[in-house]
Amino acid sequence: MAYSRYGTDREERINYDRMRKYRLKRARNEMERAGLGVLITFDAYTVRYLTGAYITVPIRWLESQGAIMPVNGEPYVYGGGSYPHYMRREMPWMEGRIGPGRLPRMKFLTSKEEVTPMVDMVLKIMSDHGISGKPVGIDGCSSELLVQAAFKDHGLEVVDAKDVVFEARKIKSRDEIECMRIACACAEAAFADIQDAIRPGITECELVGVGMKRLYALGADEVLEFVCVSGELTNPWRVDYTERQLRPGDLINIDINGNSFQGYKSCYYRTFCCGKPTSEQEEIYEEARAMLYAGMSEVKAGNTTLDICERFPTDPAHWGPYKEWNEVSGHAMGHGIGLALQEKPLILLPRARANPEVLEEGMVIALETWAGKHGGKDGVRLEEQMVVTREGYDLLSLWPIDKLTQCWT
Repeated sequence: MAYSRYGTDREERINYDRMRKYRLKRARNEMERAGLGVLITFDAYTVRYLTGAYITVPIRWLESQGAIMPVNGEPYVYGGGSYPHYMRREMPWMEGRIGPGRLPRMKFLTSKEEVTPMVDMVLKIMSDHGISGKPVGIDGCSSELLVQAAFKDHGLEVVDAKDVVFEARKIKSRDEIECMRIACACAEAAFADIQDAIRPGITECELVGVGMKRLYALGADEVLEFVCVSGELTNPWRVDYTERQLRPGDLINIDINGNSFQGYKSCYYRTFCCGKPTSEQEEIYEEARAMLYAGMSEVKAGNTTLDICERFPTDPAHWGPYKEWNEVSGHAMGHGIGLALQEKPLILLPRARANPEVLEEGMVIALETWAGKHGGKDGVRLEEQMVVTREGYDLLSLWPIDKLTQCWT
């Protein structure tokens, strides 16, 4: 177990070389299973999974950086501007496989001819690795149809590789799990600062700032804007934050989601009270907690996503005058988590009924529930993050959950 965020010469802690090799092996195995010759990805999280390269948030939208991985070789990473210079300096394990800014800005493509330089580059890599003619997998590309047309001119089949990537990333190594354990520990430090800051008059925006300051101070490499809703904004369930000021008696739902340590995320809801909670607030809290732990009782290798979902309420009317599941689908659900905030398996009742997924040892999942009276003021949101084990789960999220967290008392 990694006890700290820092490296040391007297404990192994997180072995990044081992983690990179594990990830590449997972990716190759899934590519072979899918019959792919090469994988091209513009998804920032997949690029990091394959190469270790970090694509900064401001340029992700352009899809101008990506990775190309032959099934029988090492991955290549390409990027624009000065990024190749810094990647060559920072990533010695990618020596000779970091290209200049030769990938087009995929968001701006209007014709297949604009894809030609990238196609020629991929064809050469395939020829060099003796895999010419094999299918090409595309992941995270908004111009996939143009890419498909360009490769078709060369007689190549192009397939959507999104599921190949999801399958590769769904089972985590010991090092990936430790990264998420540390991410959750950092989230707890942020919760502690937020708890101290909760008092009448402070705004939701300010609380998000308090939490983000702590996370970045602890070395987060990325923090997505997390959820912080209070008072009447907790019912119905809301994913947002505003400049609303807290008042005595308010509940506050906070999700530190997208906090990253070495790229690996936490997704972790807790509910706080600005003052002493009422008996009704405590009842709602216990409903959400009991619902969550009923689902968690089915978490173990060999069980399915349907086993979990059937322990949650299965009638939309549980939450009010609802008839369709999509009206309440976020009220009791779960998802895998890793470099991306949501990965396989996706734990939703309609999906689980149609295609239950088997839980496997080494999956990291987050389960979350919401409770509140229809038409009432208060709502409670809770979430736990855990590793699936042979016998059950290893809980990564350790902020106390037995009782509503009181603040300003």
